Amino acid sequence: QHSLEQITKVDVVDRTGLILDIFAQHAHSKEGKLQVELAQLNYRLPRLVGRGKELSRLGGGIGTRGPGETKLESDRRRIRRRINLLDKQVEKLGKQRAQQRRSRWKSQLPVACLVGYTNSGKSTLLNSLCNADVLVEDRLFATLDPTIRRLELPGGRHILISDPVGFIRN
Repeated sequence: QHSLEQITKVDVVDRTGLILDIFAQHAHSKEGKLQVELAQLNYRLPRLVGRGKELSRLGGGIGTRGPGETKLESDRRRIRRRINLLDKQVEKLGKQRAQQRRSRWKSQLPVACLVGYTNSGKSTLLNSLCNADVLVEDRLFATLDPTIRRLELPGGRHILISDPVGFIRN
């Protein structure tokens, strides 16, 4: 990828990078945005490429000789710090989600999950069934945050319907 960029002088994006970029554009919730940023940083970290000594800091410290920290090393350290912070934030939000799941489980309502490829109409079906107002757009990955709504069945019983993120084929 880096070699192609050097030869063509054009940004080259692979499939994973493209999917992460699409996710970043479509993430709406705080948790979704954090997870996308975390995934992007984890994806980028091993792909960072330095430019050699011309970007290194002069001198490692007071009274030292030789090159200091390179721009690449500095970038890696900064990204690792950000990844650690995001991990903690995502973990905290995960605990909140777990609490919500426990509450739903305690309600003892049956749960049904809509499954299918991205842009196959799962959110549209959820809106129709539950008279909900979930975002519906004719684009890939319009749904990046799982949504759960309550559906009243004939006879007055209720079930929960889950609208997850769609699948993609490998």
